[in-house]
Amino acid sequence: MTAPSVSLLGMDPRSVTRDGATVTAHATVDPGHEVFPGHYPGFPVLPGVCLIEYADRSILFDQRRLGRDLELAAVERCRFRDPVFPGDELTLRVDYSDDDGGGELRSDVMVSTDRGRAAELRLVHRVVGTGATG
Repeated sequence: MTAPSVSLLGMDPRSVTRDGATVTAHATVDPGHEVFPGHYPGFPVLPGVCLIEYADRSILFDQRRLGRDLELAAVERCRFRDPVFPGDELTLRVDYSDDDGGGELRSDVMVSTDRGRAAELRLVHRVVGTGATG
C-alpha cells in the first residue's frame, strides 16, 4: 500500500509497511524542494521539523489503515544525530511503545539514511475519532 504524498515536505513515502507493531516507511528527499535554498544557502540541509512531520504522516497513514484517526499531541523526545541532505534515501522505523488501545499512542521513531541514524523521536498521538479502513 502506498502512502499519500507528503507534499509539504517534498517527500512522497514509497511505502509504509507493518510487521506486527513495527512500521517501516521509505522516502527520497526531493533535492528541488523549496526549503533548501533558505536552509542553509550553499549548504542545504533538511530541517529537523520535516523529519518530525514525515514521522507523523507515516504514523497517521498506518493508523488510518487500522481505523484510527489520530492527531499529534506531543513530541516527548527529539534527538537529531546526523544531517539529512537533498537526495538522501530515508528509512523510518516506528515502534509503538505504549498503546493503551484507547485515547493515546506513544511511538519511538528512528529515522536513518545510508550514513546511519539521522534522528530519534518519541511522539505522542491522541485519538480524535475513528477513520475509514482501507
